[in-house]
Amino acid sequence: MANIYDERSDEHAGFAAGTKIETTINHHEVNRDLAAQTQLTIVSVAHYPTRVIATDKNGIEWTLPLHSVTKLDPDVIVRDYG
Repeated sequence: MANIYDERSDEHAGFAAGTKIETTINHHEVNRDLAAQTQLTIVSVAHYPTRVIATDKNGIEWTLPLHSVTKLDPDVIVRDYG
C-alpha cells in the first residue's frame, strides 16, 4: 500500500518546480556528497517532512531539506489557491 505522504507536488511551502536553488551547507546522501553553494533546479516537492527534489547540472537527483537551500529565483510564481 502506497503511503500518501510519499507523494510529490509541483509546489509547496513557497517552493515550486523549475525554481533555481543553491545549497547553503554541505549535504550527504548515501554514496555521494553535495557541496555547499551548488546550484540546482527543483523537480518536485516531497511532504512530511517537506523537502525538495532537485537536479544538478549533471542531471543527478538530490533530496534536500528546506533548511539547507536558498532560492535563487525569488520571482518564480507559486499558484494561490485562495
